[in-house]
Amino acid sequence: MKQKLNLFKQSLQLVWESAPGWAVANIILSVIRSILPLLLVVLLKVLIDNITTAVKAGPEIADESIIWLIVAVAVVYFIDEISSDLSNWVRKNQSLKLEVYMYGLLHKKSISLDLINFERPEYFDILSRATREAPWRPNSILNNLISLLKGLASLLLMTGLIFTLHWSAAVILLAVNIPGIWLRFHYAALLYDFQKKQTPEARKSAYFNWLLTGDRPSRELRLFGLGEYFTGLFRKSFLKHREEELLIIRKRTFIEMTSGLFKAAALLFVLIFVAKRTVSGVISLGEMAMFLLAFRQGMTYIKEVFGSVSGIYEDSLFIGDTFEFLDLKDNIKAEEPAVKVRDFNDKIVLENLSFTYPGNRVKTIDNVSLQINKGEIIALVGPNGAGKSTLVRLLCRLYDPDSGKIKFDECDIMNFDPAEYRKQFSVVFQDFMLYNLSAGENIRLGDIENQDQDSKIRSAARSSGVDDLIASLPEGYDTAIGNLFDDSRELSWGEWQKIALARSLFRDAPFLILDEPSGALDADAEYEIFSRFRDIIKGRTALLISHKFTNVSLADRIIVLDKGAVAEAGTHEELMIREGIYYSMYTRQSSRFDK
Repeated sequence: MKQKLNLFKQSLQLVWESAPGWAVANIILSVIRSILPLLLVVLLKVLIDNITTAVKAGPEIADESIIWLIVAVAVVYFIDEISSDLSNWVRKNQSLKLEVYMYGLLHKKSISLDLINFERPEYFDILSRATREAPWRPNSILNNLISLLKGLASLLLMTGLIFTLHWSAAVILLAVNIPGIWLRFHYAALLYDFQKKQTPEARKSAYFNWLLTGDRPSRELRLFGLGEYFTGLFRKSFLKHREEELLIIRKRTFIEMTSGLFKAAALLFVLIFVAKRTVSGVISLGEMAMFLLAFRQGMTYIKEVFGSVSGIYEDSLFIGDTFEFLDLKDNIKAEEPAVKVRDFNDKIVLENLSFTYPGNRVKTIDNVSLQINKGEIIALVGPNGAGKSTLVRLLCRLYDPDSGKIKFDECDIMNFDPAEYRKQFSVVFQDFMLYNLSAGENIRLGDIENQDQDSKIRSAARSSGVDDLIASLPEGYDTAIGNLFDDSRELSWGEWQKIALARSLFRDAPFLILDEPSGALDADAEYEIFSRFRDIIKGRTALLISHKFTNVSLADRIIVLDKGAVAEAGTHEELMIREGIYYSMYTRQSSRFDK
């Protein structure tokens, strides 16, 4: 309970931080709306009594007070209506502010978390639950709290009024609604536990849905006729957790119907009691109407109060998923003593570096030691799964090693601020991003803070060989590329790769890493780039990963990785003379062309 109260407090703090003005307006309107129903019931009682008196006195007697009472009832009713509409408008505005605020928190946290989280399935479970609940749960807590305060105030006023009729009527009003609150508490916990347990299955359903509707799977889906197969997998996964959820809701509905029977019996009792007292002359017709309305309104308010309490309890269960995500720790940060990153002047040294992915027993990087000198072009080669891309992520400090060190000009990179250290690198990843933005914006994203843009963007595009293509587009560098939005132009995979290369060249970083930068290029484009590779990189230190050995032979040194360890290192000529792994891979590849 202490934990839930803490989550409740944190949620209200988020609501207040997101829109304090709208929160105050919401509370004020709720207080006003809690008083209006009692005022309306009392006015109706007085109106009915005055009309009854006037009827007994005869039609010739006109009572001006009746007219004013009718006007007062209409005015209070009108105020209640407009306050309801105004309250809805205020809540919508507050909800929008909170939704934007919560998405901001989620996005900020997501982009700051260590990349290694994306290698853990449990992270995706936490993320899925957080993104599902975060945009609206805190606002639900506020609305339930305001509804609770409004309902409680109105209920106390109505209960006090009913108590003047007879204390038993007030007790009945409260007693018949107690099963409802227990029901909501009980099934809120059941549904939360169920949905938390079903998160992996829900993610599986979402994945199958993406396979059926997404762009990337669409070609193989049609070519191999996989539509019905994945439709069946989606239906099976989707129904698995939905049917179990419906079973829980069905049980809850049956008990709610039984609870409703007791409420109807209570209303019947009060109707008989009030009717007898009216007939016997103990209470007037106006008082009869007032008590019946008060009891009916009291039933509504106690349901609102209990519903709000159980709603707060339910929200406190689910909001915990959001705070679980927001409380995830960033392990990649500057360790003490913190050192400011200076310009790259000498070398990067990897000392006895080892790394294992979560859940794996075999090391992906195993005791790797190597040195990269300023201005060198280093080629990193090896079979698939040798650890080349992982080594790049360690070098950029996207991952931290299990053991060993990386020294940047004799400084341990663990003492650098990660964001500042990463500015030393520009990378074309093997699975580079395709941004559905303008061609110029795609390149500019390589260094979003760079103010000297237009000329440098074009220079980077010329270096990657994509300038002529962009110039031929309808709006040139302002042409939207991709296929998601209107008035955009789709590119071939090779053209996208040139854009990615231009993006990396636009970034003014001393260290350039290219992971399979020519995988999708045609022979002419590949030859054009690598024949002037040293001019393109403009004296920067470069790490080139490629399976095409005709490209890596231009490197100053070649490092061969095998099973996560450095197997060989040297120039192309030295490795060919050694006749080791590199020699074997090179000769097998080149023999295909000799034939």
